[in-house]
Amino acid sequence: MNDHYDVQFATPLERHFESLMLQDDAHNQFPYVSINRLDFYKQIKSKINQTYYRDTDSGLTADSRGGAFTHHDLGHVDDVIRKAGQLLGTGSDINEPALLRLTHHEVFVLLVACLIHDAGNREGRTGHASRARSILRSVTDQRLDQKEVSIISKIAEAHGGTTVNGSKDTIGQLRLEDGVEQSRIRPRQLAAILRLADELAENPRRASTRTAELSDFPNRYCTAISIRVDCQNRALSLDFCVADEDCELYGKSEKGDEMYFVDYIRSRVVKTELERRYCDRFLRGFATFDETRVNMEFIRNDQEWNNIHFELKEDGYPSVEPDAVLSPNKLNGTAIASKYKEYCQSSEDHHD
Repeated sequence: MNDHYDVQFATPLERHFESLMLQDDAHNQFPYVSINRLDFYKQIKSKINQTYYRDTDSGLTADSRGGAFTHHDLGHVDDVIRKAGQLLGTGSDINEPALLRLTHHEVFVLLVACLIHDAGNREGRTGHASRARSILRSVTDQRLDQKEVSIISKIAEAHGGTTVNGSKDTIGQLRLEDGVEQSRIRPRQLAAILRLADELAENPRRASTRTAELSDFPNRYCTAISIRVDCQNRALSLDFCVADEDCELYGKSEKGDEMYFVDYIRSRVVKTELERRYCDRFLRGFATFDETRVNMEFIRNDQEWNNIHFELKEDGYPSVEPDAVLSPNKLNGTAIASKYKEYCQSSEDHHD
């Protein structure tokens, strides 16, 4: 599926799209069948990489005065596409994955929305999502109907930011069902998959080597986390390994707030859980995930000295207060730092 392009087309969701396009009469599943949608997708991905993603990190660096937090390149986009596929059931052994309930056109729309969702970072972080429409028009050479451009760009824009009225409910403003010509599209479901996939696309590859102070915690977070999507048990698993000095590291978040690194992890876990709850509102009965499972290993000199694990899910009346989502008693930077110092002292005393 690589042909002569300078980018890869190898994620499971892209492979699924390729298999759909090999079916008889596949192109009739789209509006305006004169376009070969598989070739068109490849062209869009190659062009958006050349025009936008090669420069997004430099755009973010300029916008943040040197603190380009984590990579927002095509590698990140591929990670988002990979996570979107996992949320839809690729690679799982469930009987009826949500992926099979998407139409050919919906898979195309989701893939293209993933491609454009972060491209606006080339011009800086502020307002990057709102640039989706102009970016999509520039990389498709007016070969998409304006209605399709509108649907795809709105799905991409809903991955963050706010509505024109200032609400954070960006998915809720989308139509429940829409379409182009005879094709049916469900924007809310696709936007929820993209938004949750973007939240889960954190891994060591995304970590930048930049040393700006406000970049430190986000990049350490990427190197510390491993994320697994468990469709069988309808759960998201966040596994952390916090090693050596990170156990008592005190610094600043990307917003400039002073805290322990462990407390920064806690804030990100809370954010992920809130995103799961928000997106699940639109994915119920389609690609449902009921809880977030967290496991944290604390390491010194390659030896585990502490372990914390817990589950997060809605219970009782919902709240947006972080402490209501995850109690400080379960994960607390001050307590971990103190416990780490005690462990280090006891280890030194033992060796003496």
